[in-house]
Amino acid sequence: MTSPPGNIEPSAAVKPLIREIVVVDGARYRVGWFDPPFLPPPAETTQALGICFTADSRIVLVTWNDTDWTLPGGTIEPGETLEQTLTREVFEEACARVRACGYIGCQRVEHLEDDRPAYYQTRFWARVELEPFEAAHEMTARMLVRPGEFLDTLFWGRESTAALILERGLRMEAERAGWGASVGRPEAAHG
Repeated sequence: MTSPPGNIEPSAAVKPLIREIVVVDGARYRVGWFDPPFLPPPAETTQALGICFTADSRIVLVTWNDTDWTLPGGTIEPGETLEQTLTREVFEEACARVRACGYIGCQRVEHLEDDRPAYYQTRFWARVELEPFEAAHEMTARMLVRPGEFLDTLFWGRESTAALILERGLRMEAERAGWGASVGRPEAAHG
């Protein structure tokens, strides 16, 4: 697996590529996207998610409620690297084995309606191999979509960061694994 670049300390000089206000379940957040080589401070990083591609260039999405589809990934456990978190969470949530991954950026999340500290969420490209899906942990289903279906299927696909994640994931997919541009219908697997 590919490790993220060396830690670059955040400073006032590091500015996000984009910044937008996002509303989730009535709560307002400011989200800023940072491209590599910026890597957030580990103590302020809460999550590793992946735009995971299968060998036939489909993207893996998961759901906890059979309505809202998202990228697999989750919370960093003590002692884990970002790649270890991604690998564990993708297997737990999507029943998929990460065979390669690469850091594509992160987003900084600020709560606008309370005084909780800001935090970072990292994003990765990953090449995965699927295992039979079994609903476990919090996820109830897995879906495979073509890149052209990704933004319309992702429950937060209208956010600017979703388009950046897709673009960076496709770029890394092309650089690392080749690319086929066929478009098909999403396939869902339920447990």
